[in-house]
Amino acid sequence: MEEPADSGGGAAAEGPAAQVTEIRCPAGARPLRLLEWKVKPGALVNVDSVIAVCAPIPAEGECRAAERKLKSDRAGVVRELCGQLGQVIAPGSVIAKVEECSHPIVMKGLCAECGQDLTQLQSKNGRQQAPISTATVSMVHSVPELMVSSEQAEQLGREDQQRLHRNRKLVLMVDLDQTLIHTTEQHCQRMSNKGIFHFQLGRGEPMLHTRLRPHCKDFLEKIAKLYELHVFTFGSRLYAHTIAGTLLHNKGSSSTFLN
Repeated sequence: MEEPADSGGGAAAEGPAAQVTEIRCPAGARPLRLLEWKVKPGALVNVDSVIAVCAPIPAEGECRAAERKLKSDRAGVVRELCGQLGQVIAPGSVIAKVEECSHPIVMKGLCAECGQDLTQLQSKNGRQQAPISTATVSMVHSVPELMVSSEQAEQLGREDQQRLHRNRKLVLMVDLDQTLIHTTEQHCQRMSNKGIFHFQLGRGEPMLHTRLRPHCKDFLEKIAKLYELHVFTFGSRLYAHTIAGTLLHNKGSSSTFLN
């Protein structure tokens, strides 16, 4: 039989991302004899990871009961195993201490630190368990599903700043529509197709027609030597990346100048 262990009160370690939780033998159960540890200190565990295998202590005259697997109800790192093999564990006793993962980097609901799928956490009674994740900041324009914590974001921001200082560049935000390009849904059949990029953002979406404004290519080649260029638009993210790819293609593949 598999049985989730209970979490007791935890002692907070240094920093907001280090919360140590006590994993306890289920209260109300029979005393258990510790047969085998399934984890070691320093091991990563997820929700429902097996921590130990135990045997219930049978009452007088009862047959030997089936072994039980005690599971963690938290994701994190095992910091301490609280017991010796062969020891009898009373109901409610601490069996292990786990430093909970703060899930500082999350990609499509999956924690990059501990591997926990945060979209499928369920408590014992079937209700959704809300995981504590510090990943609230989207850092990469092209990967909105990648979220990082504010601490990670600040660190990445400092690294970007240092990189710009080394390259002796500033960041320049450049508007797309009516600045670098013209885009319309209305295409004049009598107009020359030279220099016009035709595309759709998805099946069933209207056909879009985009043309670079005069001297756009020369402007980007010259300004890219002085600045790190980022583009913005009131259009969708997919539209922005499609246009950015078109601009890079027109400039050539020798260097990348848009972010």
